Amino acid sequence: MVQSLHNTHPRRLVLLTSALAPLAVFWGAHWQGTGGAVTFASLLLPIVMVSVSARTRWVFAALAIGATGVLAEAILSGGPDGGTGGRFAVALVMELIILSGFVTTLARCLRGAVDEPGHHTAGDADQPSPAHSGPKLGDQAAAAASAEEKQDVDAVRFPELLETLEDIGRFVSMNLDLDTLVPAIVSTAITSLSCRTCEVYLWDATGRTLFNPLSPEEQKPSDYVPHAEHGIGAWVIRQRLIWTRERALNDTNFQAEADFNGPLPDAVAPLTAGGDLLGLIVVSHLEQLSPDLERMLSTLANIYGLGIKNALLFRRVEEMARRDGLTGLYNHATFQQELHSLVQQAVAEGAPLSLVMSDVDFFKNVNDDFGHQAGDDVLRELARLWKAALPDSAVIARYGGEEFIAALPGIDEHQSSELAEFLRQSIAEHPFLSNGAQLSVTASFGVAELGDGTQRTDDLVRVADQCLYAAKNAGRNRVTSRSTAAALSLESDCKGGHFIR
Repeated sequence: MVQSLHNTHPRRLVLLTSALAPLAVFWGAHWQGTGGAVTFASLLLPIVMVSVSARTRWVFAALAIGATGVLAEAILSGGPDGGTGGRFAVALVMELIILSGFVTTLARCLRGAVDEPGHHTAGDADQPSPAHSGPKLGDQAAAAASAEEKQDVDAVRFPELLETLEDIGRFVSMNLDLDTLVPAIVSTAITSLSCRTCEVYLWDATGRTLFNPLSPEEQKPSDYVPHAEHGIGAWVIRQRLIWTRERALNDTNFQAEADFNGPLPDAVAPLTAGGDLLGLIVVSHLEQLSPDLERMLSTLANIYGLGIKNALLFRRVEEMARRDGLTGLYNHATFQQELHSLVQQAVAEGAPLSLVMSDVDFFKNVNDDFGHQAGDDVLRELARLWKAALPDSAVIARYGGEEFIAALPGIDEHQSSELAEFLRQSIAEHPFLSNGAQLSVTASFGVAELGDGTQRTDDLVRVADQCLYAAKNAGRNRVTSRSTAAALSLESDCKGGHFIR
């Protein structure tokens, strides 16, 4: 397959890339805030196919088109965080260059192996010699016939191997969902390496820990689990080299890292991309020990590393699109989606669900007196206070402007009012700082619970908003729920809709 792509002029693929680029840029600019991600995803496959041809000038041409499209989309659409998206677009361009360079190098190396099918490693050629003074003529003829037969078998096997690696690379590069990519990596590695067990552990650089990304239901019982602080896992993380059981049995440097009293895997390889450690792949219970294990595992680990890097990058783009760029909280659209799911779940289970809505009092004065930068500092600090005061199960969002909102599953109106009161006091007593100036900020809160006529998302938000208006009209800097709003004449105060915040 690689050889046929090499023989076919890749000009058509470059023309396809140039035709797709304007369309991808147009849609990216139409969606806003993509930072070049649409063009990157659209042109990734044709650029990889051009790279397989390993013809330098066409690879450069495809990369130039892709880089220009990504940067143009970033300029027209802006970044996911509300900025220009320049750094994000540069990161995407670097990913294209790294992936293209790897595929080009891999194609040339594998094509060289096809051109020289008789080439073998030292492990392939080393055979025990009989203990006698000299080989017999019959033995020489048998050895020559065996070597020739092995060359013929290898010559047939290499094209199949190339096609398998090409299929794996194409599938991994196009699969941007980490939840489905990891099981695909496990299944393709088991098939390619002829092993019964394969596991992927991702690397958390912040906590310096390894974790299995599969759900507990998908994880299979394992004899060996790598650790980041000691043993084989720590050695592979530190050295960025492949560890194999066979080498460990004969190399004292490897033996020092392994606990031979416990179960051992057959091989552990690092998953890297662009110099970054992404995780480890652990292979156990090989059906047959192959002298090509390290070389094959190294090739697969490089392909898998690039696939995981792209999936993590895509997940980051998706997460940035779901969150407010200033506070890091969920944005309005994402909150509506999450709240709709929570309402459906609460109605089905008969569980309580409350909503807390808040608005900063006289926020316009903060911007007018201290500037909009001070207003941004206040909003960021408010987001931190909300996350610190509310339980981990809370779904918190910046609802718009200076409005914040949180859905509290499993918590009734009384408990939510207590949490809102604690948050109100925390805000009123908190010193907000901006450019050396200290600001005093207060906020008003409205609390509503699902039920009593509020069985839909819109009803729940409407009642919480009415309670918030009642708190504003009653003097601000207070918490009002539906039970307390009646005493404040909620209906008469809020029907006019003339309240000024």
